[in-house]
Amino acid sequence: MRVVITDLPSSDNNVERDLLAPLNAEVVRFQCRTTAEVAKAARDADALLVCWAPVPGEVIESLDRCRIISLYTAGYNNVDLEAATRRGITVTNNPDYCVEEVATHALALLLAINRKLVPLVDSVRAGNWDPVGVLRPAPALSRQTVGILGFGRIGRKLASLVRPLAGGVQAHDPAPPDGVEGVRFVSREKLFAEADYVSVHMPLSDATKGSIGSGLLRRMKPSAWLINTSRGAIIDEDALLEALRSGTPAGAALDVFVTEPLPLDHPFRSMRNVLITPHAAWYSEQSEYLLKANAARAVVNYFAGKPVRSLNSVAPSD
Repeated sequence: MRVVITDLPSSDNNVERDLLAPLNAEVVRFQCRTTAEVAKAARDADALLVCWAPVPGEVIESLDRCRIISLYTAGYNNVDLEAATRRGITVTNNPDYCVEEVATHALALLLAINRKLVPLVDSVRAGNWDPVGVLRPAPALSRQTVGILGFGRIGRKLASLVRPLAGGVQAHDPAPPDGVEGVRFVSREKLFAEADYVSVHMPLSDATKGSIGSGLLRRMKPSAWLINTSRGAIIDEDALLEALRSGTPAGAALDVFVTEPLPLDHPFRSMRNVLITPHAAWYSEQSEYLLKANAARAVVNYFAGKPVRSLNSVAPSD
């Protein structure tokens, strides 16, 4: 048996090797970035462990032995599910490994904006000591509304964290749950028009790609901020750049981008109303372990005939 790791942000794959040991499999690691690299690496694989590498239909059609594609991530837009289903290949993802981390990172960005932590630190480093001058205007969070776009695991966790702090919590989701205490579900347009902070927690798909564009951004308050810890391509970055330059919304706190690392000459890097972190929201020591362990366990369970979380419906393997 051959298990291929197409790509991995971590420097080692010891966790996967240890967990895959019962399969007596050859475990081979690559750092694929292109379709051609994936096709070459995965040619003789019985299982793939995939992070961000592209696995389109033409690659899947060439996989003669592969039975399972196990994603390190919650997102799965880089894998052609329809093609995998046609080939009888199970595709699994990893939606639970960093729920707390991403939600708390989004909250940290929100609080940093509300308390103007970066301007305060910068002012002290410049030799100043003028807290009121830097903070003004500074509305209390208890008088502001937090909007959550997407109410899955991470959106729900953020709501539970911010509800005791904010004046109100609004949310929008294509399939809103019933009876969530302290959260008011509204249309997407109303969310952008009324919230003082809009935190994005949607998966990237054909339907959501570029869905936050000039139309929604124009609805935001001039004082509002956009926060994104989900996927960069959900936001039309050109539209956001234009909106920020025009003054509505007031700013953006971004952990994810269409191109990563963010190019050194990208305008976001020099804008004082853009708070940037380097796709760090997912990380803790625990989440790094679960990133690897959950993906590897899915492969072991599949070949042991145990149930696995499946994103597609495939015929039983031979």
